Amino acid sequence: MTLDEANAELCRHRDLALTAYARRLLARGADIHGEEFRADLSKYAGELEAWRSKAMEGLRQFVEAMMERPSATLH
Repeated sequence: MTLDEANAELCRHRDLALTAYARRLLARGADIHGEEFRADLSKYAGELEAWRSKAMEGLRQFVEAMMERPSATLH
């Protein structure tokens, strides 16, 4: 798996999580056109994007470490 493929997979999971969250909000009676719904969704989207970004940075660092020292292992 390449870093681009890993990023695509993380994006897919991010999008699925955001969709599930939106559905939960709507199921609780949130107004899809309401400001609170948009604010909650935006906040959660930011949290998910931070998660994806942190995961990608960790993967990049791991790949760089493996290229510098191919015998390295995960601990």
